[in-house]
Amino acid sequence: MALLSSLEDPSSLITLLYFLLLLPQYFVWGGVAPYSLWKKRTHPNSDSNPLPVSIIITARNEEKNISKLLHSLIIQDYDCFEIIVIDDRSTDNTSFIVNQFTSKYGNIKKVRLEKTNPNWSPKKYALTKGIAEAQYKNFLFIDGDCWVENNNWINTIAPFFHHYEILIGIGLYENKQNNWVSNITQYETFHTAIQYSSFSNMGINYMAVGRNFGYNKDVYERANGFQKHKKVLSGDDDLFVNQMSNTKNTITIINSNALTYSSPEKDWKAWFRQKTRHVSASYHYKFSNKLLLGALSTSHISVYFIYLLMIPLDMANLLQLSVLLLIRTLLMIVCFKRFTAMVGEKIKWWHIPILDLMLIAYQILIGVSSVISKRKTWI
Repeated sequence: MALLSSLEDPSSLITLLYFLLLLPQYFVWGGVAPYSLWKKRTHPNSDSNPLPVSIIITARNEEKNISKLLHSLIIQDYDCFEIIVIDDRSTDNTSFIVNQFTSKYGNIKKVRLEKTNPNWSPKKYALTKGIAEAQYKNFLFIDGDCWVENNNWINTIAPFFHHYEILIGIGLYENKQNNWVSNITQYETFHTAIQYSSFSNMGINYMAVGRNFGYNKDVYERANGFQKHKKVLSGDDDLFVNQMSNTKNTITIINSNALTYSSPEKDWKAWFRQKTRHVSASYHYKFSNKLLLGALSTSHISVYFIYLLMIPLDMANLLQLSVLLLIRTLLMIVCFKRFTAMVGEKIKWWHIPILDLMLIAYQILIGVSSVISKRKTWI
């Protein structure tokens, strides 16, 4: 009777509703993420039977970046690997720069595309052509505007091919500009990486980042390449994972030696355009993955919306909501600090609640924009 009486109180009902909306957040930041981040990780012995790998790069008009990438790859401390650069209709000096590398290093090969297939996503078409040229059956993918920061990238990732078909890495953005565009880019990248790596640890794989990704030829052929989603502009990474990953054949690798880096967008307009492009693939996820991500996104948005709504309406109930929100924020801060320590990065703890609120605005705007946008750009 006391419980029923308390639920008749509007203040108690609001607190209960708020707690229920927060449950998915507590599930992630108080359960799934800590379990993954503090779990003891074993690494395959890199000295036993190293597998040859093909590094596949798609590049279009990357004259400012491709040299840095190839320099970072050619010095890798690994016995047997090749680098395949697909120059996809570049009109700048990309082709000339790649030619300089191919003339100097025998394990670098260039595939030049003069045109694309109008019935395909341009990047997926380019990747298909590059994979066809690969002489090894284990593929690592990195984008033309990225680079690696140490010479053990391959040596850290490739041994996992002994045990898994699909390898999901972490791709970060350098944050040297120290402005709010760089900060929100870094925060959103950490947030996304913690979520997908934590769920991957539970056997739920819904995404990857094409700038640090790998799979073998067997799973690629079973998928029939990108045929199932070849017309979807993005998703050479996410949709492949949605189609082919399972609880046993996929692993997400969190290791400071296994990271790739790229430069963040310089202004809000460019960043917004990039994020709109990235989210478009999520509409083609498996239903179970869309349900999971939809629940998390709804929870994320709702807890802030209701809290801000209650400020002018019910100050008496605000203290209870504040405690519930504070618990969630503290759990996030702990997980972020653990993740950044694992990947050798830093984030100011007091930036996290500010950037998290900014991320809500991004989710709303990007969601609306991605529905109405008909953008057709090279990915």
